[in-house]
Amino acid sequence: MVEIMKTKNSNYLSAFISGLLMMFIASISHASDSNWHSDTSSYRVYLGVIAASAIKNNPKLIDHEKSLHGGVGNATSSSQHIMVSIFTKDGNKRLLNATAIAKVKNKKLISRKNITKPLEKMLTSGTVTYGNYFKLAKKGKYVIDVDIYQSNKNGSERASFIYEKQ
Repeated sequence: MVEIMKTKNSNYLSAFISGLLMMFIASISHASDSNWHSDTSSYRVYLGVIAASAIKNNPKLIDHEKSLHGGVGNATSSSQHIMVSIFTKDGNKRLLNATAIAKVKNKKLISRKNITKPLEKMLTSGTVTYGNYFKLAKKGKYVIDVDIYQSNKNGSERASFIYEKQ
């Protein structure tokens, strides 16, 4: 009888530890995903970052009279193309006509230089996204704050991300 109780208790303990381990792994996975996704009260915002050197052709801006962020040729070797897709929480519709302004800053205490630029509205694979080039010279963690404005709303909403340049 004692042997059966020990077996039952060890099974419960194993199940409990397995459950804790699964929750821990899920929380790690969710934390890493959260660097690419941020919710505000009204929006779901998804971040994409790519080295500017990887962009070979100018993506198309909605305003066809301008070249993308001054043109691919204006990007430096340390430039990153930061892009966001914005969706409404109500109805999960892509936000097509917003103003998005990004502020990028290095997380190091010594260097607090902020780079603030508008994210220009562009077509990516036939859908509207917002993006611009940012010079991120050093490796490390950066805070990317995106303020989203809509003409029919007062003020803005901020989506924040942590990006680590390798």
